[in-house]
Amino acid sequence: MSAHRVRLKLPNGAELEAEGDADFVRREREEFLLRQTPPAPSSGEAPGREPRVDWNAVVEARGGGLLLRGKIPEGDKAGRDACLVLLIASDKLLSLPKPTAAMLAKWLRAAGYPVGRMDRTLQDAIAQGELLSSGSRRSRRYELTASGKIRALLLAERLTAAVLGRR
Repeated sequence: MSAHRVRLKLPNGAELEAEGDADFVRREREEFLLRQTPPAPSSGEAPGREPRVDWNAVVEARGGGLLLRGKIPEGDKAGRDACLVLLIASDKLLSLPKPTAAMLAKWLRAAGYPVGRMDRTLQDAIAQGELLSSGSRRSRRYELTASGKIRALLLAERLTAAVLGRR
């Protein structure tokens, strides 16, 4: 058994050092990063409550890709919202914080969402400051901002509840 180590120091001064097996280090890192970006309280929720997301209920990681297990409630922004959930899941499950537009399009098609151009699908999220984009055409990469991560976690929590039948 080889020991894994991680040392993080964020611009706000928060630090994390963890050593142990891969799963332990990964869990500690995820919990540390979640504590650094508190979710915005919505109506009826206690302030400071972290979203409860069961990633196994939301997405399935297989073959280096992701598959949503449920659909975001239909609407004009369902594709964009599904992309936000896929982006946070990509970071959490695949350790891939900046997937390409081609990857996102493939994952969305597999989930049953009609996909045209990813830049048009995600232009509202970029304009609202939820996403950052870099590169061009099919090699364009997307990354969640802090507010985008919060929105994505809340969407993933709702999707968890819908898939597991809690609501």
